[in-house]
Amino acid sequence: MTGRDARIDNAKGVLIILVVLGHLVWPVPSGDRPADGLYFFAYLFHMPMFALISGWLSRVETGWAALVRNGRLLLAPYVIFVALHALILRLMGQEPYPFLQGLYGLWYLLSLFCWRMVLPYARRVPLALPLSVALALAAGFVPFIGLDLSLSRTLVLLPFFLAGHRLREKGVSPTAVFGRLTGGALVATGLLLAAWLSGYAFQPMLYGNGPYAALGPGVGVGFAARAVQLAAAFGLGLGALALTPGAESPLTRIGRHSLHVYLLHTLLLVPYRLWPGAYGVLGSRAWLLIPAAVLLAWLLASPPVVKVTRRLVAPLG
Repeated sequence: MTGRDARIDNAKGVLIILVVLGHLVWPVPSGDRPADGLYFFAYLFHMPMFALISGWLSRVETGWAALVRNGRLLLAPYVIFVALHALILRLMGQEPYPFLQGLYGLWYLLSLFCWRMVLPYARRVPLALPLSVALALAAGFVPFIGLDLSLSRTLVLLPFFLAGHRLREKGVSPTAVFGRLTGGALVATGLLLAAWLSGYAFQPMLYGNGPYAALGPGVGVGFAARAVQLAAAFGLGLGALALTPGAESPLTRIGRHSLHVYLLHTLLLVPYRLWPGAYGVLGSRAWLLIPAAVLLAWLLASPPVVKVTRRLVAPLG
């Protein structure tokens, strides 16, 4: 496909595989240190880097046309998949979750919609990026900023979205911020950090979906952990992107259809999370998780699946 950056598509492919992998490892702590380590490694940077690449790819639009376009691309599939989740939960004898919370991964559509809407105005604010970091840290002190409308995650990941767009303005690809040697060192450091964190109950801090007071360790610890998390996500994430291959491969196709993988795997995730036996099969055998995530992403990005589900993913496309 001309006009596309295969390295960016490959980066999206890696990140969406990590999304699937993180969901397969859940719940954490599982008692299996390798599985928990994989979980912490993925969650340290995969969604921040998705936000960063989304910022790099987003155009600056204002007015009614921007609202309609992003509503069609992001809010329409959100409504469709929330309804499908509700149907699956009802069939399994469970109550649907609140419409505005976007559970099972759908929250990202709400956040991306908000980021794109504020982008034209944020660009005009001096020091917008450091101010967004301050906002991400301050959000944890406000008790009502949480899951509803994905507000907490929207604020916590806003610095990454803005940083991605800033890179675009400077003509720098997210995959070229660091060299491969530096990227490898940062990833190795991230693996060691994840292995260490897997021995502690820090996983609620990784989500950025609630106030510090609700996370357990205390407000001070929560603030410090979020500050470290933001720094680690930038370093580890950009380091991982630096290692992304540039040649086209099956990974490229997964990246090009990452939205299909992202949305469709949630339909499997709902029953998976309600079936305790799944964790006994995969959660106790960490080495199975990586090929399972790769295979699932490859299948969901395959041409037949993409063709059949196109109207679900882009109902107004």
